[in-house]
Amino acid sequence: MRISKEALALRVVVRRVRTGTAPFCWEVHRDPELQPIHVSHETFRSMEAAYGAGLAKLADFIPQRRTAAHQPAPDA
Repeated sequence: MRISKEALALRVVVRRVRTGTAPFCWEVHRDPELQPIHVSHETFRSMEAAYGAGLAKLADFIPQRRTAAHQPAPDA
């Protein structure tokens, strides 16, 4: 399966957004835009946890391609 150009343009960024026990959140960015297209509402205790959650959610932002096997049959 090839990776689409849309998927290659997306990235997860982790930021410290506050102080306390769970200061980190993740954001999804589309290159070359500077503003995030989505920011997590949940905060995390570590950068690693935030990054893992962001990667898990990243698939929701990648447009799905239809393959020939999933396309409806043409009317005959």
